Amino acid sequence: MALWIVATPIGTLQDLSPRAREVLRSAQLIAAEDTRVTRRLLSALDIPSPPMVSVHAHNEHKREDVARRALDEDIALVCDAGTPGLSDPGSQVVSFAHQMGVVVRSVPGPSAWTAALAVSGLPCSPCSFLGFPPRKGRDNWARALLRRAETIAVYEAPKRILDLVHRLAELDGGREAVLCRELSKVHEEVLRAPLSELEAALSQRDQLRGECVLLIGPGTPLRDKRSSLDSGSLKDISAALGRRWCVPRKEAYRRLLDLEADYES
Repeated sequence: MALWIVATPIGTLQDLSPRAREVLRSAQLIAAEDTRVTRRLLSALDIPSPPMVSVHAHNEHKREDVARRALDEDIALVCDAGTPGLSDPGSQVVSFAHQMGVVVRSVPGPSAWTAALAVSGLPCSPCSFLGFPPRKGRDNWARALLRRAETIAVYEAPKRILDLVHRLAELDGGREAVLCRELSKVHEEVLRAPLSELEAALSQRDQLRGECVLLIGPGTPLRDKRSSLDSGSLKDISAALGRRWCVPRKEAYRRLLDLEADYES
């Protein structure tokens, strides 16, 4: 008996592995992020639907119950798309299972952020996955992200992706980024450009559709720019950063003063 962590397609049904099909067929219970989504998947694949239970952000007791049942049953854990436990409540089910001594097995497969990283052409090592940005405090979150030097991958809803790119471009418009949308689907799109150019391109679009993965390439962390204020004139520094951020020198000067105030506060 075990808890089986089963990756499901992020867009194309054929991406479900034969082993995943077998585990889903034989499981005595499926723990799903949204049972309606999982039932549609099983129906499309002609897999009989076993009993299901929903595990989501607002029913922690269910997650613990699922883990306990895996002591005596084979239970498949799935999310709506991709690998469970990455930016969904599945990780807590797995944590409970380990605490109870449940055997945990992996049935690997699709993952949106690793697929995006593979097609981005950005350095893969080091790389960090940060999940979804917060709804509040996004400016501070963006500033903290750009203080890191490695490639960063995040998920974002299509209705908020322009806002996120705008906040990042305000801080470092020249930093390379890649937006991946509708991966493995008919309208798959991969856009690579500096953040300022990516913002300009997205601002010309109507409302985007489909899940988005945004990757921000490595660059000079913002904290290093603070130390550069001590060497050289603000005029020269503003001109250099204006070219990097793709903004006029006066705008770069204003941002420098804002950054300096942030670090001193």
